[in-house]
Amino acid sequence: MNKGSKDNKIVYFPQLKERLFEKGIDALQNSHLDQAVQFLEQAYEMDPEDGEVGPALVVALYEGKKYQRAKEICRELLLEGQGDYFKVVELYVMILIQLNEHNEVVSTLSALFDEKEVPFEKEEHFGKLLSFSKRVLEGKEAPAPGRPDEAQVTEEKTILEGKDLQEQTFILAELVNRNIRPYLPELLTALKNEETHPFIGTMIVNVLREHGFNEEVEVKKFGKVMTCIPANLEEVFQTEYFTSVAEGIEDLVAQRNPTLLQQVRETFTRHSFLLYPGEFEWPAEKVSIAYLLYGLQLYGEDPSDIGLDEEKTDDAVIKSIESFILELEKVTSPVL
Repeated sequence: MNKGSKDNKIVYFPQLKERLFEKGIDALQNSHLDQAVQFLEQAYEMDPEDGEVGPALVVALYEGKKYQRAKEICRELLLEGQGDYFKVVELYVMILIQLNEHNEVVSTLSALFDEKEVPFEKEEHFGKLLSFSKRVLEGKEAPAPGRPDEAQVTEEKTILEGKDLQEQTFILAELVNRNIRPYLPELLTALKNEETHPFIGTMIVNVLREHGFNEEVEVKKFGKVMTCIPANLEEVFQTEYFTSVAEGIEDLVAQRNPTLLQQVRETFTRHSFLLYPGEFEWPAEKVSIAYLLYGLQLYGEDPSDIGLDEEKTDDAVIKSIESFILELEKVTSPVL
């Protein structure tokens, strides 16, 4: 690679690197690995100092089992300080394990642990990788024929088990920018478990959606079983139904009580997140009224004060929605 290409006075088409990067990511997400490598190699050639392009190229090379080239790029990134340092280190170590270069794994990770530079959230993962390579070198662990796969390396590692709600939330937030393949079994199992906190269920669905996961998954929440393809989902707060209810709430309150409007809107938003990828089974108009009635009760106000007559409020469907709102209010959410 000619890293001095930027000094050769080559003039590229505007936004060419960005277009190549986008095409590379799209190809990677759709498992078109040769295309992904081709596009990302070109983007990296144009700008090796881009902190996003290099790591993406390494992932594409790794997924395509082009480990030697992936190792070369990783070393360049580490030497130049490009990309998220510890994510690049993690990729580098995984590549070394695939190449059975366990001495280098032990040397790299031991130095980080000795210097107390390993972030708390990566201590367990790096510790297991270090332990694995040490056992291989001691003859206590035999790598698989050829190269061990990632599942063996991580020793079927779980990331959510035994963690509290707060920890699980932060872990899942980080997974948006990491390779999720080693953790898919645990994530998919959690979605099918009624005991999984609904907030965490939504986080998992969002992680899968962000990674373009295009297989059907089963989700259990609030006694219901749903199926969806995460890659095809809209964001929770951009669905037509969410928008309809939110606008309905605003129309009902208008400018009469901004504080009430904010309270009701925040409550509906929080509950919608808990339900995702599901949503309320009732008409949007009646859900808007039910949330407004809930807010009015909190403030001790009369519905007639904002123009809601008894015909609109004394409705069996709205009563059912109000009961469900109270059920959702019992669900705790993490403090972020």
